[in-house]
Amino acid sequence: MKFQARTEVALLVAAIGVSVVQLLPALPNKNWASLAFVLAVVYTIFTSFRHFSLGFTGISLMALTLGASYGVLRADLRLAHELPREWEGRDIEIVGVIDELPQRNDRGIRFAFDVEQVLTRDAVVPPRIALGWYKPSIKELQGEALPSLHAGERWRWTVRLKRPHGYVNGAGFDVEAWMLENNLRASGSIQVDEPVKRIDANAGRFTDHIERFRERIRDRMQQALQDERYAGVLIALAVGDQRAIREGDWALFNATAVSHLLSISGAHVTLFATWVAWLVFALWRRSPRLANALPAQKAAALAAAFVALAYAALSGFAVPAQRTCYMLLTASFALMLSRTLSPWLILCWSLVVVLVIDPWASLAVGFWFSFVAVAFLLYVTLGHLGQRHWWRTALITQAAVTIGLAPLAVAFFQQVSLVGPLANAIAIPLISFVVIPLTLLWLMLPIDALLTLAHGFVSALASFLQWLTTLPTTMWSQHAPPWWTVLLALAGCAWLLAPRGVRYRWIGVLWCLPLFTITPTRPDIGEFSMTVLDIGQGTSVVVRTATRTLVYDTGPRWTDDTDAGSQLIAPYLRASGSSKIDGLVVSHLDIDHSGGARSLLKSTPTEWLLTSMFAESDIVRLANERGIRAYGCHTGQSWQWDNVRFEIVHPSAENYANAKLKTNDRSCVLKISASKASALLTGDIEALSETELVARASQSLRADALLIPHHGSLTSSTEAFIDAVRPSIALINAGYRNRFGHPRADVLARYAQRNIPVHRSDWHGAITIDSRDGFATVRRERDARQRYWVDRVDSADQRPIE
Repeated sequence: MKFQARTEVALLVAAIGVSVVQLLPALPNKNWASLAFVLAVVYTIFTSFRHFSLGFTGISLMALTLGASYGVLRADLRLAHELPREWEGRDIEIVGVIDELPQRNDRGIRFAFDVEQVLTRDAVVPPRIALGWYKPSIKELQGEALPSLHAGERWRWTVRLKRPHGYVNGAGFDVEAWMLENNLRASGSIQVDEPVKRIDANAGRFTDHIERFRERIRDRMQQALQDERYAGVLIALAVGDQRAIREGDWALFNATAVSHLLSISGAHVTLFATWVAWLVFALWRRSPRLANALPAQKAAALAAAFVALAYAALSGFAVPAQRTCYMLLTASFALMLSRTLSPWLILCWSLVVVLVIDPWASLAVGFWFSFVAVAFLLYVTLGHLGQRHWWRTALITQAAVTIGLAPLAVAFFQQVSLVGPLANAIAIPLISFVVIPLTLLWLMLPIDALLTLAHGFVSALASFLQWLTTLPTTMWSQHAPPWWTVLLALAGCAWLLAPRGVRYRWIGVLWCLPLFTITPTRPDIGEFSMTVLDIGQGTSVVVRTATRTLVYDTGPRWTDDTDAGSQLIAPYLRASGSSKIDGLVVSHLDIDHSGGARSLLKSTPTEWLLTSMFAESDIVRLANERGIRAYGCHTGQSWQWDNVRFEIVHPSAENYANAKLKTNDRSCVLKISASKASALLTGDIEALSETELVARASQSLRADALLIPHHGSLTSSTEAFIDAVRPSIALINAGYRNRFGHPRADVLARYAQRNIPVHRSDWHGAITIDSRDGFATVRRERDARQRYWVDRVDSADQRPIE
């Protein structure tokens, strides 16, 4: 085996070792990991000096040991910095530095904060946390202006923190993994009613100067573009601040598969570095003195590496920029030593360097898209450069990236844009050769007309993309495939893209078929499964029969652009194989139950809407506009799907006639009955409605599973109501350490006195039960999510909300 080939194998296997650690349910003992790491290093050095050649198996085992033990040691160090549970929700005074560009939205300002000093006695705070300065919840105070916060400032303030604890539904964005990767070991808010003090305008660290430079560019661009629609896109292209792009715009860019272009990507870094290298080479070789001191080719390579490093720093060192930067540095280093390295070896070195610096990079979707895309590009271009017409090379590379990344898109997002190739055919040259050069030219020559022109091109591109989304079929959506089908499909794509002359390339199609055909199991006829989603302080339940899907409530809305419908419920529906909603029940108007309805109605095909909201509500009007049948829920309504009966037991006509009745007490109460078990979904009904139901329909209330009313508030779960339902299991939707203190201890005690086990989404993540076994088996997603960093909670860990 040649040296470069052995090195490629060793680097690739070491990267696998680091990445596999992130799949472990618990970390091995760090002492054993330290011993394994030291022995592997010593043995590697020994064999190198002795010129002893290890075989493929020996190289792989040694590299795997090095990578895995290193990953374990780094993970152990990171987990050592955690917020003790006893300090959650308590006032802690700290001093530190704002460590990134602060992000503003309509609720407040968010940023990472490096903690330098903890002033509260005995308090323990991780060294890096995520903080927010939020507007007051009191309406009269919400008009107060937010402070002006800047990267690099040193502040003293009082905060309330909680451990990394995100939504766990088996699909969607993993907040806890993201916080682990970004070394944010707690999150919380600044207590604005306590004294705050800015100590230094600039802490003076090297990274502070970079962040302040990025912030000045961002502010200058915002000033130049004012309220232009796509100003955030140009800011993302200039300084890598992707959060400047609006959520609605991200939806458009993702739907048309051009989102990879709208940040500082590896291609953009390469393009800029190439321009600089060409300029340096052209000028350098004109000077005999310079050329004699250092060949122009090496000077150009050094310039390209320096520019790539600077541009990557400007972008905030996103993974694609890191990958390109390290590849260029490796190639430049080899050129300076007059060595020739294969592109595959350069890619492998880049992969390992990324993981050595950040072992958790493999948790990011961008990591996989970046490296797999480059691997497919090398696969189809090496050995063919200069042998094809430019247009043919462009078509082949576009096809390679589109086909090669499709399995990853299905795995991570459960959807692939069908108009992506056409969108990219226009977007790639427009962004790469027009918009980015104009933006970079503005950085060097700040003439606002350049930004205005660049914005005009982005706006024209967005209009084209909007038109593409109006075509009959723009997106392929499906279930989340098993991991082995993704690996098999990637191999199939590589076989399909094999060089001409390789026989039976069509077999690659067969290897891709399991990706689409191995589907999630659904309940039998006459049975149903029910999942109480983890959506924070709010309610959302997904009920599935053999062929139908019902969504009961849609969770909260957090900002004008984000809500549980688009961020949590829709991804869960796609991943579980539900391509449409056969029935949507929005129990009542409260924002924590109806907040995601609008985005669901817009994004997911829906047959009908059932709600207690009046016809004048925005949600009912939107349903009517989209041709979705909307009905008012009332006692006596019933229907049957796959031999499973659905029945509305509340509200009655009299409830609608009572204008003084709270919206909570008009919640649609739904009973679902199968052959072996039944469930009762109660919305936010309070004691008044519970008493009425017990008096009017006590026989209809009996159910095996109960969604506890009003998140476990003291206003609900009267003893008479619990006794009428007599559930064998109770479920609660509640937000982790929510400000209402739900569920209340007194309410939980009523269920405990009756030996009714309670499962709650704030502690256990999404909760799934199945009528086939009479709800005997409870799947709690936080327990099923076997990863070492997942936060697991029990009653002994909790202290009251202050």
